[in-house]
Amino acid sequence: MAQTYAQKAPFNDWWYWSECLVKRLRTMGELYSENGEMERGDQAKDWAKRLKDNCLTPIVAARKGMKTDEQKAEVKKLEEAAIFNAAEMFRELLVNLPFMSAAIQDFLGVNYMDVKYDDPNEKEEIDEDTGLVKRKKKKKGSGDMRITELFWGPKARQDEGIRSGKIEDGGLPGILHNMLMAEKTSSSRAPTDYGQAMMASAAQSGLATTMHQMEKLGVAVNFKPGSSM
Repeated sequence: MAQTYAQKAPFNDWWYWSECLVKRLRTMGELYSENGEMERGDQAKDWAKRLKDNCLTPIVAARKGMKTDEQKAEVKKLEEAAIFNAAEMFRELLVNLPFMSAAIQDFLGVNYMDVKYDDPNEKEEIDEDTGLVKRKKKKKGSGDMRITELFWGPKARQDEGIRSGKIEDGGLPGILHNMLMAEKTSSSRAPTDYGQAMMASAAQSGLATTMHQMEKLGVAVNFKPGSSM
């Protein structure tokens, strides 16, 4: 079941999921381009750039200083504008992700369910005739981790994959949908455990501005927002 936000997500959560989308969109851009779909590849890369640039605006402002009430108010204003813009892009992407996922599965000749990570708890199949463990068939695309991460995210954070692109199949589309639904509530943007940890890590490390920088600094980013259900 897709993760559900019980209230409006704070900026740091929007930033995180935007970064996840940026990574997936860049991979889609590469795969499209490598398979002759240059126009679609450019479109995916353009979405990635717009998402990246959008979230960097309040981050850069915060880096300049948040000591005075005026500075804090300005950063808060920029965060709300970034959330509004991200929400617009998320809505646009939710319409397009099922088609993008289907197109990539089609030209790669894979089914997104077949490229998921192996379940370590899955029981081995025994061949009735020989009594030996059946050898698993090699998955299509198994040699390219980009494909698995596109549909299923990094192994420790499988909510970050696009899966079928449909909301009902979870992953990133499900989370984006839940965040958009939470925006319709009248609740405040109380920090989640998730967002608080990101803020703490940013303060301690000179405000890292990407997940790559956070991971490089040893900051864990694979936990779920505390306000989720």
